[in-house]
Amino acid sequence: MKKKDSIYIFDTNIFLTGIDFNIIEGIIYTTPSIIDEIKDRRYLEKNRNIINKIDAAIVSKKLELKLPRDEYLTKVKEISKKTGDFIALSDADKELIALTLELIENTDKAVKIYSNDYSIENVCVELKIPFASLYKNGIESKIIWEVYCPHCKNIHKAEDLNRICENCGAKLSRRPKNNIIY
Repeated sequence: MKKKDSIYIFDTNIFLTGIDFNIIEGIIYTTPSIIDEIKDRRYLEKNRNIINKIDAAIVSKKLELKLPRDEYLTKVKEISKKTGDFIALSDADKELIALTLELIENTDKAVKIYSNDYSIENVCVELKIPFASLYKNGIESKIIWEVYCPHCKNIHKAEDLNRICENCGAKLSRRPKNNIIY
């Protein structure tokens, strides 16, 4: 993370590591909803120091908050349904991926998303978005998930994850349909 002509997109879990913004020479972007996750009142006291660092980075223009355009969000939603990650990703996660895609397509700078979330990484693989994780290994293969009933074994749409099976009443789960090494 040294290049001045770089843009870094940070997920909630990266901010929560307490990362020092001063060691990063590029510009950091995230979405307002990611900051809202950090400022959630349930964790406000625990995250007070992190919030202060974020606020200082926003004031100094080291951190930019931006919402993605609708067409990028639509594309991310479509792809996440295809990979089976749609329900596993929060709206904030989808916005973050969409923002990354938008910046890649509309700037000449190197753009990379940082997240410790496997579902975010999986969708990024499908969209050919550069990603990295901090303090853990990233995904090793692209996964296409399928939603199924663990009892009657019927396959369902990705959007049905965690719903109740109409046939037997069991809670629907997801499992890897196939693994593709990239």
